[in-house]
Amino acid sequence: MVLLTYLVEAVLLLTFGIILANILVETGAFGRLSRFTRPLCRISGLSEASTTAILAIFLNPTAGKALYAGLYHDRKVEKDEIVPTLVMSTFPVVLGESLFRVHLPAAIVLLGPVIGTLHVFLNLFSSFLQLIGALFYMRVIRRKETLQGSCGTGENSRIKISFTRDAVSRGFRKAWPQLRRIIPVTVIAVLAFTVLTIYGVMDLIGLLFQPVLGAIGLPGESSTALLAQILRSYAGYAVVASLVATGTLVLKTALVTLLIGSMMVITLIYLRYTLPLNLSLFGKFGIKITGISYTCSMVAKLITLGLVQLVL
Repeated sequence: MVLLTYLVEAVLLLTFGIILANILVETGAFGRLSRFTRPLCRISGLSEASTTAILAIFLNPTAGKALYAGLYHDRKVEKDEIVPTLVMSTFPVVLGESLFRVHLPAAIVLLGPVIGTLHVFLNLFSSFLQLIGALFYMRVIRRKETLQGSCGTGENSRIKISFTRDAVSRGFRKAWPQLRRIIPVTVIAVLAFTVLTIYGVMDLIGLLFQPVLGAIGLPGESSTALLAQILRSYAGYAVVASLVATGTLVLKTALVTLLIGSMMVITLIYLRYTLPLNLSLFGKFGIKITGISYTCSMVAKLITLGLVQLVL
């Protein structure tokens, strides 16, 4: 029953987001967003389409990705821009989840003001490292190529928004091929992940992170918090809070436990959601996108983890 509920919610949200994104493109509303992203375009060396896609991903990650994939298939963005753009988009997505949803209040309430605020800050810092790394790649490693690009002349900002029946109809028609690719892959991925879970994928992921736990020297009770965090972030917060209250964990070990827990959660998200979505949107190229994005995320988390170990 839980699986069926999740599957229905996922399909409905995907369908709504993708249709809405295509309607916004066809009505001209998406083009007007470019004036807000032009400074990032100049700083990053990305095309105007890519930086506008970052804003779209911030507003709705799934719909924004689908829209960006459409630009890629229409050859409106270079292939080499895709990965840096998606890596950069991690920061605004995490920022939005932290400030404009329940993440920050829940963390403060469950973990306390000090640990809760620091935990959210470390998540933001980790995603900011990915943004800086992608900017470095675009401006230094790909410097000659990006200098040839242009951020446009503001033509998009003068496009009239027209919510006519014809424009909305075009949006629906354009969304249909994307939905035919994405929905079946999503359903198959959810079912496959459920089977893998039954056969112990949770235990396997736990084993992958076991060397990290041993090297850091966390107490055995931390494994309870990690398991709870995999199942539900707020459950993990509650377990960590109880371990802090009993003196089992202190500030440093609590933050380290939460960071490792977030790494395990990210791994599950990539397996269950990101990989199948990228495959459905970008084809075989989606495997490369997922691999590089996941590596960047883990490296940023490890750097953050190292800084916590050194500073606290």
